[in-house]
Amino acid sequence: MVFSNFRGKIITYQRLAEISDDLIREAGSYTFIREALFKSLDPPKKNVVILKGARGIGKSTLIQQFLCSKSRLNFKVFYITADSTLLNVKLAELAHEYYKSGGLYLAIDEIHKYNGWQAEVKTIVDSFPNLRLIVSGSSALKLDYASVDLSRRHIMLAAQGLSFREFLSKNYAINFDNYALVEVLSNANEIALHITKEFVKHKLDLLQLFKTYLQQGYFPTRELYATDKIYYDSLINSINSTIDSDLTSVYSDIDNISKENIKRLLKHIALKCPFTPNIKDLSQHLGIANDNTLKKYLYYLHEGGVLINLYASDKSYKDFQRPQKIFLNNTNFAYAFSDVPEIGNIRETFVANCLIGEGDLTAPTYGDFCLNNKWTFEIGGKSKSKRQVKSIRDSFVFADNTLSVTNESIPLWLLGFLW
Repeated sequence: MVFSNFRGKIITYQRLAEISDDLIREAGSYTFIREALFKSLDPPKKNVVILKGARGIGKSTLIQQFLCSKSRLNFKVFYITADSTLLNVKLAELAHEYYKSGGLYLAIDEIHKYNGWQAEVKTIVDSFPNLRLIVSGSSALKLDYASVDLSRRHIMLAAQGLSFREFLSKNYAINFDNYALVEVLSNANEIALHITKEFVKHKLDLLQLFKTYLQQGYFPTRELYATDKIYYDSLINSINSTIDSDLTSVYSDIDNISKENIKRLLKHIALKCPFTPNIKDLSQHLGIANDNTLKKYLYYLHEGGVLINLYASDKSYKDFQRPQKIFLNNTNFAYAFSDVPEIGNIRETFVANCLIGEGDLTAPTYGDFCLNNKWTFEIGGKSKSKRQVKSIRDSFVFADNTLSVTNESIPLWLLGFLW
């Protein structure tokens, strides 16, 4: 039996290694690389890099491209998916076989679908200190420090879809630096002038390309689909898979009834975003008796990268809270649910998506967004002024359909250069 088990490990490793080589080789032919995330993937010794993000944003491709770059430097690399039907041994056992063969870089994708993944990751980090480990999973991925302590042994990267800047690089080979938010707010005029001059030089229409990005530029997979309709159908399918598979892998209390209720909830609010929920009315409409259950579903959809929930700045953390305002996660989702989404919704959804990774984004009493209890933002069209937020310190207006910075506003598209 011992010999049989040993032989099984070898066969499993060899088969998965062949698949790994093929995937990594194919990824090496892709010309576009998300450089900022790419450079963050190299894990130090005795640590694991955890890359989490929503379906379809290119996590797997990015990791395979990274491994390809290491392979070209003659490092031994290995890529597996944790839900592979060929995986019939524990991850740590597979890592052992790989480590014995001289492996250095090991990447495990879809880690959230592997039961007890944290214990396996800790075993790998503890047992093979020279192994460089990368794992990736759902944006809802959580670390349970009470069961397995990885607190000092992980680097967490939260990935989003393509920024407007990355969309331009991928599709039009026009490359710009990214800017920190504080740079955009303090030096908007100089940055906008530099970018608009480059568009003139390349004979490209910035505002038109920004509209295209809002409609279909957030996910790098757009080019795989022949029509907009097929692309948008794929996004709806991806959302359903997030609910059916990813969320259930992370949250054990989601059963089949819960999944259907979550889908009904999403369908109800998707066309109404930005949506200010009345929990009691929603509960009655959807037939969900427990208000806390409904708020929990909204939380799950936020964590899964389907929605963005904004709360009041004075929210507590005792229980699931009622969001003050709800958005779909990105503007491409808005176009997937509606042929002609309301323009104000698109503007605010874009801003919410851009700022959600910058800190604590909340729904203020005055203005559209507040970040870190410091900056207040008002969003609108070309003629939008500071009238509504003029009495608020550190307030800014982002205006659509304009190329230039004025005393009143900053061009909305500049937020597309944050990553």
